[in-house]
Amino acid sequence: MITILLTILKVLGILLLILLSALILLILLVLFVPVRYRVRLCRKAEDGIPITIDLKVTWLMHLINASFSYPKAAFLKVRLLCFTVFRSDKKKTASAPSEKKKKHKEIKTENQTDEGMTTPQKTAPEPKPPKYRSGPENTESTENAEKANAAEDAKEETKKETQGTVFSKIRRGLERCKEFFQKLLSLFQNIRYTITRICDKIKHIVNHIQYYMKILKSDTFSRAWTVCSGQALSLLKSILPGKFTGSLVIGTGDPAGTGQVLAAYGMLYPLLGNHINVTPDFERQIIEGELFIKGKITIFKGLKTAWKIYFNRDLRRVIQLFKREAA
Repeated sequence: MITILLTILKVLGILLLILLSALILLILLVLFVPVRYRVRLCRKAEDGIPITIDLKVTWLMHLINASFSYPKAAFLKVRLLCFTVFRSDKKKTASAPSEKKKKHKEIKTENQTDEGMTTPQKTAPEPKPPKYRSGPENTESTENAEKANAAEDAKEETKKETQGTVFSKIRRGLERCKEFFQKLLSLFQNIRYTITRICDKIKHIVNHIQYYMKILKSDTFSRAWTVCSGQALSLLKSILPGKFTGSLVIGTGDPAGTGQVLAAYGMLYPLLGNHINVTPDFERQIIEGELFIKGKITIFKGLKTAWKIYFNRDLRRVIQLFKREAA
């Protein structure tokens, strides 16, 4: 019984060891085996195609490869060994949705017309009651008295109206003067507030600039800049293509313009070297040629750079100082 248990444990230990070693080997392959890329750009004026692109990315001796070609096969294709894993031109077929019972409610609208309705007849207007007419009882004296009272009342009303219009004009004038002085006072107050706000903002901006300049001139920032810039440059060098060759025929249709292009090429010659050859054409307006780029990217290099930058104490201190001022 004990021997059987020991053999089972031995087998399980061997299996776990194999799985662990396979996992470690896979991690090492992912970290240290580079991803290689090749790009080929070509343009010929006779073909009528703007540009031809051939892109290929491989990993682990073409175990996994991805390719893109334009305009021959303008889609991304990923293959594992000889099997196509992904193609961007083929969309996934969505599963047919389950049929659900839908209840349709029919709404019937009917124009109901009332045929039995008749137009209302016009009723004759009711006779007005006769006005009461008083008899001739008023004398001429009463009529004269009423006229005199009406004239006096009219004079009093005109006096009151004239007095009311004068007082209302004076009141309106005083109110307008009061509103004018209030607006003038508020205007001066707003000008003073705006000037003080502008001065406060200028002081705040100056304080910010002085604070940031103090940080930029500090030893902490200089050490962080040295480390980060060095790591970024080394990562960029590892990503840049190790091999690039090409030949171009360039003509602008104007000899002066073509000469300027050649002058720019001469300025870039220390960087390009003999890798790219430029042939000028002083008669035609043409751009054609071929360019080949080849390089590799290592994941370990990127992780190493990110680790050194992220855990740099000086950089973290600088970031804290910037955040403190921004808050």
